[in-house]
Amino acid sequence: MIKQNKKANFWIRLLASSIDLSLFVIFLITTSFMVFNYQKNTYYHIANYYVWLFLIITYLAFFYIVLPIIWKGKTIGLAICRLKIIKKDNVSSDKFSKIIFDRQRLFAFLWICIFLSFVIFIHPQTFLEAAKKEKIKPYQKLFLSIPIVLSSLAIMLQIFLMFTNLKADKIGLNDKFSNSLTVWMNKFEEIKNPKEEKILKEIRPKKRILPTLDFEN
Repeated sequence: MIKQNKKANFWIRLLASSIDLSLFVIFLITTSFMVFNYQKNTYYHIANYYVWLFLIITYLAFFYIVLPIIWKGKTIGLAICRLKIIKKDNVSSDKFSKIIFDRQRLFAFLWICIFLSFVIFIHPQTFLEAAKKEKIKPYQKLFLSIPIVLSSLAIMLQIFLMFTNLKADKIGLNDKFSNSLTVWMNKFEEIKNPKEEKILKEIRPKKRILPTLDFEN
């Protein structure tokens, strides 16, 4: 038998994700006050729009990718809930950084691409006009629809992936894709050691079948 961290259940993982999401939303709203003059419904400076998007992308990259790598598998939400991310298979030669990258491929990386699409497709003035619900031109609607559609697809995909954590084995699809597990930091369970099982199977005596002897009178 070997001792390993106990896998976290769906609800505590949902709480950890909610904490991380809340912190991101707080950051998003707080930094927006540096960009927009809400009293006059305009920018303090039009260049601040790009600075704001850059700050959002930096936040996602640091708190969802860099921090878990340097903090041994923990985000702020995971640490508060006493959880962490570990390799699913300790024998795997994959580096821990690759596991974090794979784990965030459909989460942080996807949102980084979405916010980059705002930089590429949405002019600051178009964003402001849409926020003020003013009439915008057809080509502006077309460009505006790109990040909106991507955001909608990302939200639906991530909700689906989150609910796959409801399985009895507590291993969701994203865990399987990234070869990782979300576990308790201070709760453990004993499981069978595959190596020991293999050795015991090899040394266990095999059942011998004796030949059948027919005697003639």
